[in-house]
Amino acid sequence: MDTISKVKLDPDEILVSFDVVSLYTNVPVKESIQVCADLLFNKHKIGLPVDKETFIELAMIASCDVIMLTPEGYYRQVDGLAMGSPCAPLLANGWLSKYDNQIKDNAKIFVRYMDDIMRDIKRIAYDNKLKEINNLHDKLSFTGEKECEGKLPFLDAKMLNNEGVLSSTWFCKPSDTGLIMNFHALAPMKYKRAVVIGFVHRIFRACSNWNNFHESIERAKTILLKNQYPPRFSDSIIQDTITKLVLKENKCKDDDKLDADPFLLFVQYRGKCSEKYASEIKKTGVQVKIIFTLRKLKTVTPSLKPPIEKALTLRSKVVYQFTCSRCEACYVGATSRHLQTRHIKRKYGVVYKHLARCGVNGHESDMDILCATQKGEVHLFTLEALIIRQVKPQINVRDEFKSRELIIKF
Repeated sequence: MDTISKVKLDPDEILVSFDVVSLYTNVPVKESIQVCADLLFNKHKIGLPVDKETFIELAMIASCDVIMLTPEGYYRQVDGLAMGSPCAPLLANGWLSKYDNQIKDNAKIFVRYMDDIMRDIKRIAYDNKLKEINNLHDKLSFTGEKECEGKLPFLDAKMLNNEGVLSSTWFCKPSDTGLIMNFHALAPMKYKRAVVIGFVHRIFRACSNWNNFHESIERAKTILLKNQYPPRFSDSIIQDTITKLVLKENKCKDDDKLDADPFLLFVQYRGKCSEKYASEIKKTGVQVKIIFTLRKLKTVTPSLKPPIEKALTLRSKVVYQFTCSRCEACYVGATSRHLQTRHIKRKYGVVYKHLARCGVNGHESDMDILCATQKGEVHLFTLEALIIRQVKPQINVRDEFKSRELIIKF
């Protein structure tokens, strides 16, 4: 935001913001993939792990024909990007960047963060510009907002126009309740330090001068005080953070001084005993990094959403049992993919060979889900090993059975 102080607007110019309506769901997926592929491979001529055609094919697999489960059943998303897709922000941002020059044209100041855009424009040209950018693409629809009394909110900042002289300060929406992590909450102290540090960083980025920065910090202190953060705790952290930001010091934390990639050990936080445990682990010199996790209230309360039963073949992260319909021999396996991908549609492997010998076809009714987990592959394959040990399935080959053997050493 420090660059806006260098911009001087004419008396007939104002600040405006444009916002894209429902960007993700309106993005033309195939077109956005092609745009992003051109941006990526035109910029990086060498050193990419795949060629352009392979990149496009992989992006199509990841983003097209997404299956969604709803209380009314399964739906296929024929176009647009899924909100939870990891590649959705990149594809949406890349596609929208194609129109940056047309949206900006002769603006003195132009900022775009995803679907939020700010620029200056002549007051009489605003309506025509909004109409123009709404005709850029049939999937693009913009709403606009003009500054009011020299003020325009934009992301975490409030832009100020004082007779052509621009500045910015920290902005909170009127709907903001000011509720943050309470100082007396059962959480590691470093989480509470991070709350204070986060305030300083956000304010530092949003403010263009020290007067606005000071006023915003005072507002943040009031919020911290209302959430029971004692000034003797927050004031010193604020001062240290400001000093580091101004001096641009990037001191590494003690946890980041390990010589090699550490083993991550996740421990549910239970108070001072957890911090003492982490301290004792650190004293041993073992390359372990303790990650404290918190158990939120929603994990012990029932969901307000009605349960949705998934089709068996679309279940993932499960341990399953397949039983041959002819000889009743069984196979136990685990998969983090859809079950139909693992065996129903698979044309190789021990199950496929067994079915060929018996002269029968595999069917969904031959499958049973034994258990499921959301804790990752290590937990999934541990469950698989325990169940194989118990069931002793006939179709599992000897070598595969040994590779899944669970050994606990004391």
